[in-house]
Amino acid sequence: MNNKITVDHTEVRPIVLKLWFMQAIFWTLLTVFSFFSLTLWYASPDISHIVYDLLQSLIGLALTIPMHWIYRSMLKQTGSVVLLVWSLAVVLVFSFIWSILRISTFILVTEEGHQLWDDFGGWYFSGFFVFLCWTAIYYSLYFYSVATAEKYRRIKQVERSRGERVKRLSAEKSAAEAKMQMLRYQLNPHFLFNTLNAVNALITSNESAQARETIEKLSMFLRFALKEEKTGWVSLASEIEALELYLGIELIRFADRLTIEFDIDDAALNVKVPSLLLQPMAENSIKHAVNVCEDTCLIRVSASVTDDFLTLMVSDNGPGIASLEDGTFTQEDFEFSGLGIRNIIERVDNVYGDKASVTLENKKTVGLSVFVSLPIRNNL
Repeated sequence: MNNKITVDHTEVRPIVLKLWFMQAIFWTLLTVFSFFSLTLWYASPDISHIVYDLLQSLIGLALTIPMHWIYRSMLKQTGSVVLLVWSLAVVLVFSFIWSILRISTFILVTEEGHQLWDDFGGWYFSGFFVFLCWTAIYYSLYFYSVATAEKYRRIKQVERSRGERVKRLSAEKSAAEAKMQMLRYQLNPHFLFNTLNAVNALITSNESAQARETIEKLSMFLRFALKEEKTGWVSLASEIEALELYLGIELIRFADRLTIEFDIDDAALNVKVPSLLLQPMAENSIKHAVNVCEDTCLIRVSASVTDDFLTLMVSDNGPGIASLEDGTFTQEDFEFSGLGIRNIIERVDNVYGDKASVTLENKKTVGLSVFVSLPIRNNL
């Protein structure tokens, strides 16, 4: 179904400032990344190569300005499926233009030979991922701003309706749904940059098969993450598929340093859960376990059904949380500081209230396990 996206743009004007802040961060990081991963690695850095790194980012920034207006226009009048298709088309066109301008600028600034045009495919490949990542971050920022505006609008509505209990409860429920949607669109830019880094490395190493596999997995994961969901609920089977795509990309990044195990009860597959609930749990293990483990790190994902409750568990054999003693902890025991864990707690509390729980089992030098216990909801 092609659901048209309708947004009151007068409520999200601050997105312009956020867009320029995102632009500054994105293209600055790309400049730094290009310098350290390409210029320093493949060439003797001189002023011409540094100037080129700056120019390619400035050209990219200039090209994303018309992309911004194209996307805003599409958001006003197209549905989610059409938006996805046209966005990919825009990425293809603008990455093609950027690749031509990059090669031309590189030849002009560094006086390299015209044989660089023979490797246009590699330049276009990396350019495609740069603009794909920019697009994903752009939409994440946009929908986050929309959800935030909707959240505050509903809060004001609740304040105006305090005298009427029924209206107040209805407004609070709507605000809770807006908050869940806001949390759902918190895509991690570091994941996108890390994936871009991995793809560039694969291209440089002429490992085209793995590069194509990464493209496919990233495209499918972004499609799942950006898909417009009316309810924000998916079956656990769909949630596992999305998690496999995410972990599949991380497996390509970490190669033999990462092992994944799944233990999912068949009875749990049809249970409805908030979308993108497992990904922050796995990302927490990637960040705090895989990145610091010297040996192979094992991440286990399990799901089971007991007494009308669904129990989800993501564990790793990393170093655990050094500031905690060994044992089991809940959100009442201490304040979870990590963004991923707090995201999970807020979403679970927002949807289920005190009927659900999030617990953490810490074992220093052995690993960390995060458990989420949810009442089953099969019919939504």
